[in-house]
Amino acid sequence: MKIGEFARRNNITHDTIRHYIDMGLLVVEKQGSQYHFTEEDSGAIEQIVMLKQLDFSLTEIQEILCFYRLEGEKSDDFRSFYLSHLERKQEQVRQEQQKMKEIDYHLKNKINELKLEDNRNLRRLGFPISSLALLHCPYCKNALGISGGSIANNMILEAAIECKCGYTAVIEDGIFIDTNAAGRAGRKKEMPTKHEFLEVASPKYINFIYNGTTTLIDYMQNYGNTPKYIMELDNCAGRFLMQYIDDLPSSSTYILICHDKERIANLKNNLMIQHEHSNYIFFCCEIDQLPIVHSSIDIIIDHWMSKNYAKSAQKFLLDIVSPLLKPEGLLIGAYPHLGTKCRDFMDIPLELRDQFNRNKILERLAELNYSPVDTVDLGPIIEDNPYIDIKNKEQYLTLYVGRKKSNFELISSGAQHVHIQNMIS
Repeated sequence: MKIGEFARRNNITHDTIRHYIDMGLLVVEKQGSQYHFTEEDSGAIEQIVMLKQLDFSLTEIQEILCFYRLEGEKSDDFRSFYLSHLERKQEQVRQEQQKMKEIDYHLKNKINELKLEDNRNLRRLGFPISSLALLHCPYCKNALGISGGSIANNMILEAAIECKCGYTAVIEDGIFIDTNAAGRAGRKKEMPTKHEFLEVASPKYINFIYNGTTTLIDYMQNYGNTPKYIMELDNCAGRFLMQYIDDLPSSSTYILICHDKERIANLKNNLMIQHEHSNYIFFCCEIDQLPIVHSSIDIIIDHWMSKNYAKSAQKFLLDIVSPLLKPEGLLIGAYPHLGTKCRDFMDIPLELRDQFNRNKILERLAELNYSPVDTVDLGPIIEDNPYIDIKNKEQYLTLYVGRKKSNFELISSGAQHVHIQNMIS
């Protein structure tokens, strides 16, 4: 709908709408010289109106919506962030007493609603027994032996895992943990907390990331059918999931990976509290040590991860994970770069330059035998942010969905079977 109809429907002036767009409170598609509004934009207006009724300033609403678009409404970090804002506002209301009674009432309801969710009995999430055939040794590619432990609701909660070649792992509280990776887990990835990132990121940059994520979700909906296994690759595990989770098919198993045991355990606990979906696999290991059989994943989501992986490991991420994708499986990725015409790579570390070159990225995907299904470019945007690699330069984002050609020569160990011994129920 055009701006006039949108204004009438939402009882709001044209100037207010344009002000909200300028501030980044509304993210509206522009067709030519005119804005095109959707029902989703009406939902954003309702959010803004609700937060204004709680006496939040437009700057505060901007901050909340940015965090929401970065993390998703039901993420643990967003809930904690949102809760802190609500509690601080509640104290202001109490100081003003009489004139703020109505706002105080609304805040109590919101705060109680969030706190009650934390007091609910947690569901147990573990490694699905039905997915044991997905596993094999990352070293010798042979079957893994599983012994001891406990099972509940067809999920493995605790177990010992070993291979004849000497590889060992455990399933602990439902998380598959490579014991060698866990021994190195004292090192943290050098990345800011979500609060630190939000403090320095502009609303336009948050919306830039958000628009890319929603486009990738559209790709999932349009081309993904009903996948059995979806694997997310993201420097901040679960970030993509929190935006996609309402659309995640109930029959799909979603795979999450992080070498940091505490971080992935927190994500798992958040999923148990907030969501009904039960089909997850949590890996605490390095990406190049994933114990997954080749040609078993239906969709791989590379959500900004290739650049980060190249920075830390000096390797092209998809060289590592492409063998895991089924023939005709989908790669869905977001790749930041400097644009096709930019030749100024001097500020980009040498080992990362190919990761910020759109043509090089697409050439590399073609070499890995991906056939592009859809590609779109967002940008440019200029951002002064200490936590990103492209600072104060025009940054673009290529969003890519490609299908792995079925004639690709896969290195596969064939069908694998995991032996289960002495399970304790």
